[in-house]
Amino acid sequence: MALSMLPPQAPERDGNSARLLVGGVALFPQALQAIEQAKQEVRIETYIFADDSVGEAFCEAMCNAAARGVTVRLVLDGFGGTEGIQTWVPRLKQHGVKVRVFRPEGFVFKPSPRRLRRMHRKMIAVDGQTAFVGGINLIDDMNHENERKELMRANARVEKPVQFSFGKSGVLSARDLQVNMDLLDQDLGPRYDFAVALQGPVVHDIWHSMEWLWLQIGPGGKVTDTFNSDWWKRRIAQYRDTLAQHRAQALPPTAGKVKVQLAVRDNFRLRRRIERAYLQALGRAQSTVVLANAYFLPGRKMRNAIVAARRRGVVVKLLLQGRIEYRFQHYATQYLYSSLLDEGVEVYEYLPGFLHAKVAVIDSNWATVGSSNLDPLSSLFAREANVIVHNREFAGQLRKELIQAIERGGRQVLPHDHAQRPFKARALSWLCYKLMLLAVFVGGFGSRY
Repeated sequence: MALSMLPPQAPERDGNSARLLVGGVALFPQALQAIEQAKQEVRIETYIFADDSVGEAFCEAMCNAAARGVTVRLVLDGFGGTEGIQTWVPRLKQHGVKVRVFRPEGFVFKPSPRRLRRMHRKMIAVDGQTAFVGGINLIDDMNHENERKELMRANARVEKPVQFSFGKSGVLSARDLQVNMDLLDQDLGPRYDFAVALQGPVVHDIWHSMEWLWLQIGPGGKVTDTFNSDWWKRRIAQYRDTLAQHRAQALPPTAGKVKVQLAVRDNFRLRRRIERAYLQALGRAQSTVVLANAYFLPGRKMRNAIVAARRRGVVVKLLLQGRIEYRFQHYATQYLYSSLLDEGVEVYEYLPGFLHAKVAVIDSNWATVGSSNLDPLSSLFAREANVIVHNREFAGQLRKELIQAIERGGRQVLPHDHAQRPFKARALSWLCYKLMLLAVFVGGFGSRY
């Protein structure tokens, strides 16, 4: 019964307006204004809800909206949203905001693949008329405390005198994993990320997707992945009624001429929806691909599609993380550079600040902005949400922004220089990548990588 009610792939919707927003500095004022003007309902999904000025502003806006009689719902990830759970959720609940925490972390660590199934979406919808979708969390663009803490914890772990032998050619010490903490103090700029402000029929699909996720979160933050739990069986009737109401509602009025499609990844029938959108667009690419991705460890099909596009003569530019945020992933990604550079793919590392973007522009009429990285966590486990925009003006604006970011803050990785890296650097990249592959194989997803 429940399987028959699973949301299908959202259709392409004509008649929308889509405005590109660069960074929280552009998103937050518009989103807060929309919440302040809400008359019926506000829905928010976020991975991080920081204890800073941005978190406080959104907490206050949600509380004020609830006080006006507006229904306010917040879905917060139980791992990424720890600060918000501790700081803002008690206050929100006190003011009548409805909060559901997606798989909260317990006091006792229990190793399980389910802990990797996070809620990584970043969406805001207001009154079923306006929505914001992208990769931007509720955190100040200049708040880098999480990155600093991660590096400090990682540096503390490598103080142990561990060595890894690599034949007769050398020894890799755990201390080679050490990161210069001064990097965080050298003119570190704002986090670089994107969102899209949307109005029009596509908001209908966004609203419905948020309702579906809301209903999947059960008592104590448990999430159904099988539909067999007792609480889910009791909730089926509620979802059936909601679905009937959704289908009976008229679409929001047209607000422009832009074609937009919502693409989500779940752990049901839409597991590969975002990946397939990338693959289809890359397969049709004729002139240019410009892709910016914070955590870039794509699967075999994605890598093959990028190389195939380049072999057809398509210019491919990748803007990737230049700052070391998560060292294991950073070095594993560098292992892939050689195979891409050998095919003529241009690789740039973003240096002005932490790259957090998950966007791409292919040719002149296809662009995507969202939360999904091209790595195992996003591709195999997490709930993600992107929008795909079929519009020449929007694609041109995003391409221009990315090219400017490459020119002003991208360090090009040259094939000769990359090949001549010290042995220890090459060995470290090899080790991190192979360990990542091992983890994927152990998880049962080896065929994808």
